[in-house]
Amino acid sequence: MKIAVFQADTKDKRIGENLKRYRSFVDRLDDDTDLLIMPETFTKGFTIEEFFAEEMNGEGLGFMKQVATERNMAVEGSLLIKEDGRYKNRHFFVTPDSVSYYDKRHLFCLSREPEVISRGENPVTVQYKGWKIKLQTCYDLRFPLWSRNRLSDNGEYDYDLLVYVASWTDVRISHWEKLLPARAIENQSYLVGVNRCGVDETGLNYKGASVVLDYNGNVLVAARDNTEEIVYAVIDKDKLDRYRKKFPVAKDWDKI
Repeated sequence: MKIAVFQADTKDKRIGENLKRYRSFVDRLDDDTDLLIMPETFTKGFTIEEFFAEEMNGEGLGFMKQVATERNMAVEGSLLIKEDGRYKNRHFFVTPDSVSYYDKRHLFCLSREPEVISRGENPVTVQYKGWKIKLQTCYDLRFPLWSRNRLSDNGEYDYDLLVYVASWTDVRISHWEKLLPARAIENQSYLVGVNRCGVDETGLNYKGASVVLDYNGNVLVAARDNTEEIVYAVIDKDKLDRYRKKFPVAKDWDKI
């Protein structure tokens, strides 16, 4: 499967401007792209203000649906969504004929997120082109039990690809860079971490550090620091299966 990682320079609170610029990148995507992944709250930045929340029929999800249909691929990323009077940081996985989503579980304690957002209660794994893909968002990275992979009695793993979409500042970017390979290794899974770049309205910098890692925590591709760009990686299910068979540590994973 060919993955396009979009390290976007999100402009806070400027949905129209962002989507217009993103369109220029999407129009240049490689034709054989299977999955495009965008950062957390990619339409308007990590500005947790109710005024900037979108409805389920809003511009952000509409953009994802349009791109998925036009390019015949999946599109992934998170949006601040208002639904039934509540607010969610909702991580979407959109294909030409389906919309799945995961509501962020762990809300960042140093932001307004816990005051505004209703936390998600359920983990979500989607199936796409023979892959089981687990959806996670930013701060979730710090909580390994929430991302834990499992091996069933019939030899099936819960997931094969773990995806984090993020708005992770440079203040603690070293944690991002260390925890991502740890999650790939401990869960015997490919992993994608997609972060924004640029400077937000408060002056905080985001260098990005977006990567695709293999099951050994090795970097398959990395975006350049402080650069808005799309980079590509091809992940191989057969290689993953062979690795898991050769090193069956999953049989000894704790069952709790």
